[in-house]
Amino acid sequence: MKAQNYAAIRKAIIRFTWYLIASVAVATCFFFFFMKTSSFEISKILDKAKDYDKIQTIQLDLKEKVDSIYYFSSWLTYDSKINYRLMQNTLSEKKLQLSNLLSQIPKEDGLLYGKLANQMNTFFNTKDSLIIATSELNTVREDLIQCMSDNRKITRKISIGGGLTFDK
Repeated sequence: MKAQNYAAIRKAIIRFTWYLIASVAVATCFFFFFMKTSSFEISKILDKAKDYDKIQTIQLDLKEKVDSIYYFSSWLTYDSKINYRLMQNTLSEKKLQLSNLLSQIPKEDGLLYGKLANQMNTFFNTKDSLIIATSELNTVREDLIQCMSDNRKITRKISIGGGLTFDK
């Protein structure tokens, strides 16, 4: 025995089957495109992470270079027995390495270190001027002490009545 609305039931079952197949196909397409999009976004995120890691590594190298420059420059102040020319060559090499590292990263990522490098140049120029002035001061001081000593000797010779001769 067939139901009276067998044709309507059969059409409804077929329509339901088609709707189910269509909804599964649409859901599968959505899932496929979602996975495709998310894999593309993940690859872009990984590329950016590599760039940021590279920049962070360079920034750590920059920090190390600045610290070593500061360390070597502190020796210029504290130790008077060092070879200034050798130390200045070492500092120049370190500053050159710092500027090379600064050229490898975008300007906005190395802005602080760039300003610091410019200020270091001013600092080293001032420090060099002070070192030169100090050495000139020491030379003038030694000449003055020598002149005062010569003056005392000559004054003694004159007061004793000895012969005064001008020899160099």
